[in-house]
Amino acid sequence: MRIVLRGGRLVDGTGAEPVDAAGVVIDGQRIVDVGPDARLAVHAGDRVVDLDGRTVMPGLVDAHTHLTYHTVEPDVWRLDQVESVELNTLRAADNARHVLACGFTTIGDGACRGWIAPAIRDAVREGLVVGPDVFAAGPMLCGIGGLLDNDPAWVSRQSSGALCTIVSGTDEVRRAVRHQVTGGVDWIKVAASGVAGSRFSSAEHEDLGYEEIAAAVAEAARFGKRVHAHAHSREGVRAAIDAGVVSLHCAEFADEELLVAMREKDIPFSPTIAWLHARCMDHGGPPPTAAFLDEAWRAYAAAREVVIAARALGTPLAIGTDAFHRFPHVPDGVVEMEYLVALGYTPLEAIRAATSVAARAVDARTDRGVLAPGRRADLLVVDGDPAADVAVLRDKSRIHHLLKAGVEQPLPADRGLVGPRFRVGDWVHRSLDETRQVPVEAG
Repeated sequence: MRIVLRGGRLVDGTGAEPVDAAGVVIDGQRIVDVGPDARLAVHAGDRVVDLDGRTVMPGLVDAHTHLTYHTVEPDVWRLDQVESVELNTLRAADNARHVLACGFTTIGDGACRGWIAPAIRDAVREGLVVGPDVFAAGPMLCGIGGLLDNDPAWVSRQSSGALCTIVSGTDEVRRAVRHQVTGGVDWIKVAASGVAGSRFSSAEHEDLGYEEIAAAVAEAARFGKRVHAHAHSREGVRAAIDAGVVSLHCAEFADEELLVAMREKDIPFSPTIAWLHARCMDHGGPPPTAAFLDEAWRAYAAAREVVIAARALGTPLAIGTDAFHRFPHVPDGVVEMEYLVALGYTPLEAIRAATSVAARAVDARTDRGVLAPGRRADLLVVDGDPAADVAVLRDKSRIHHLLKAGVEQPLPADRGLVGPRFRVGDWVHRSLDETRQVPVEAG
């Protein structure tokens, strides 16, 4: 049965101005027509849905997340030591349910323990788990002393359930890529830098080098797979771009030259700025070390600048949250969109970053993220106007319909505002001292 949604405000995900008194026609999993109500044909037997002036828009896309992360143990370096893969899989399934209920119909899972993300992907497809469509990586490829290597030289341990695979040199990279292909991944994730919190490196230090990343790209290509990179540091970003990755996660220390290179090669990046900021706030637990806070703040301050510069230069920016279900301050990926608006993006630009650009960052051959004929019918019907205020999307009681591949998804009866009520614009430009006074749980 065809579905005709009409009588609403159309936001198509391209950044184009909204169209009033418009709608969408769906046949099976696909959109077959989009436009003003007057030209939408209604056939006998069609299910006609009156939008009553609400906004119809693409389902949201999180280009960089991790279903295995959670608030019970936010320290991902410890997960494989304190929680079984089996329990972590159940938590990931629960996270998937939450992510879909927040309006995200597609995600790119950017590294997992074992093969949890491919398993959740398949379980969603088979109807065993409620969640978004998942494009899944396996464990991230990291170097010795790099992003996720937390063990000193005198400790040697093997873990089939770790978040990373430690590799050294191009031969080990190629072998790891092949192993991941046999694990059923959609794409490969490599670490081009550390991060604030890495034991032996940092966000401003490189992890895998150009040769290793290029080897991953070449080997993955043999199997029709592509490579995405975790890259904070300037030289890590450069190595990833030169090696041929298709998207970058973070990239806050990129300079204008690298942002232009990303624009010219159409490599979207996901700044994960809400997560970077949350790490600088008061979590109410043990106080962080001064060294960690200094490193975390430098990363957040750099992210503010690179987000602003990317807009001026036309570098494609995609919404990526690094797991919005992980921190109390980032309970909803819409918060990442609010940071963009607070830093000068228009609401339509933020929506584009969370739909068409994010979809392309997940899969360059995508059929998602835009309401247009031939595209997959992933869409939201929202009470209010996200094109005027993206924060509307954080109140899930405003979502009246959520369709994934043309199938209406059940919405929680008790849905409402996710997280505390706050305005990102009130704190985005605060100093570190002022930011430390913002308790995460209160906003």
